[in-house]
Amino acid sequence: MSNHYDAIVIGSGSGGLTAAVGLSRFDKRVLMIERGRVGGDCTNFGCIPSKSLLHLSASRLGASTDEPRSTAEILQRVRRRRDDLEAHERVEFGGMDGIDLIFGTATLTSANTVTVTRPDEDHSLSSPPSDATPNLVVADHIAYEADHIVIATGSSARKIPIPGLPDEMYLTNEELFEQNSAPEHLAIVGAGPIGLEMAVAFSRLGSNVTVMDAAPQILPGLLPEAAEVLHQALEALQIDLRPGLAPHSYQPATGELAIGPLGSDPVDTVTDVDAVLVAVGRVPNSSDLGLAELGVSTTKSGHITVDDKGRTDVEGVWAVGDVTTEGGTTHMANAWGRRLIQAIALPYLPLKKRPPRPAVTYTSPEVATIGEQVETPAGDVRRIVIDLSATDRAYTDEVEHGVLIVDVRKLSGQVLGATIVGPRAGDLIAMFSLAMTNDIAFHKWYGTVIPYPTYGDAVTQAVDTYISETFPNVGSEFAAWAGGRWRALRNRFDHS
Repeated sequence: MSNHYDAIVIGSGSGGLTAAVGLSRFDKRVLMIERGRVGGDCTNFGCIPSKSLLHLSASRLGASTDEPRSTAEILQRVRRRRDDLEAHERVEFGGMDGIDLIFGTATLTSANTVTVTRPDEDHSLSSPPSDATPNLVVADHIAYEADHIVIATGSSARKIPIPGLPDEMYLTNEELFEQNSAPEHLAIVGAGPIGLEMAVAFSRLGSNVTVMDAAPQILPGLLPEAAEVLHQALEALQIDLRPGLAPHSYQPATGELAIGPLGSDPVDTVTDVDAVLVAVGRVPNSSDLGLAELGVSTTKSGHITVDDKGRTDVEGVWAVGDVTTEGGTTHMANAWGRRLIQAIALPYLPLKKRPPRPAVTYTSPEVATIGEQVETPAGDVRRIVIDLSATDRAYTDEVEHGVLIVDVRKLSGQVLGATIVGPRAGDLIAMFSLAMTNDIAFHKWYGTVIPYPTYGDAVTQAVDTYISETFPNVGSEFAAWAGGRWRALRNRFDHS
């Protein structure tokens, strides 16, 4: 292996793999460095095992006879599928033309030099590297050079202290899927996507589940009316939701978890707790890369700041994924990986504007969002609310909870954002992502044929509502639109 490459990619998670594979297809020679497991958090501790668990826990309740039924069998199947995928990705990318995959810990020693030292632990989940991965080695303090260095080191679970809680009862997403049985009573700290998804999965597996969050509602940041719809749906699944409360301490002798608002005394207890899943956000893996010494700017939280192309403020150093200010999900890491590929391989091709950020929480029902929606929209914004549970498909499927909330600029029809709570919300949000990325005005959606009966009928209803409220009132719509444009220009001038 030569020590000089066109690009060095640090991290083999979603963003890193996208960048490495894409650059190799443009005849760039790429070195990919991984200190843990190929596939990063998504393959090993996040998307893949969590969605497998959601699927298998739901199948357990259904009529399928070829799916595992016991909790131990389900958890074992989750681990096996995760391990199989990691092994497949390790062989696939380790043997790919144009990419050398090595295992070790990377440190940037200059804007075009990375030193790699042997990892502390075995990187392998299952089988060791074989002849099928000829480009794969374990590094031992070797320096490599490249024209471009791409940081894609991802993030790790944020941990908080819970006095009295034994270490073996403290779980993050990295330990959760190693359990051989479901806890009798699982307390979950954090009512965000990870916490709520695992609340649904373990409730299906038979655990009593209590979810708490210091914020006053579940899925903090979600529109309150949408959060309330989800709250009701999860309570119907017998999940105990405690918004506004956080853990204070644990009593091992009694199994009691004292909870209360942040900054005040406990006001209640959760009894008979035998495991606590902490899901209170992520911390970027940026602290041990040598960024400060190199002059790479990070936020107070440690996220690397990047421009529209994925460049840091140090020439030749790029970043993508959760370690940056533009991460947070696998699909956004992939999207920014593609932007980075274009900027490096096709530097004269104009980039599109920054893409909107769709997000999905795979609860039951699902929750999907895109764009910036506030509780009270501005006067030039038309908010359309459709009861998704009243659609005919919801009737046939006996769906009781669902809503579609769309914000559209008056007169122009610009789609500003959408929130969907209901079955297949993650699939439906793709229509809004396409429209927002390509500036497809809402009135152009009119006449689009959506098959019946599907949950997409809620979108048809939203479009019909927009048309019926806009065209008969063009004069007032124009006044509202013009006022909004004037305020936007004035704000831009005031901040310039």
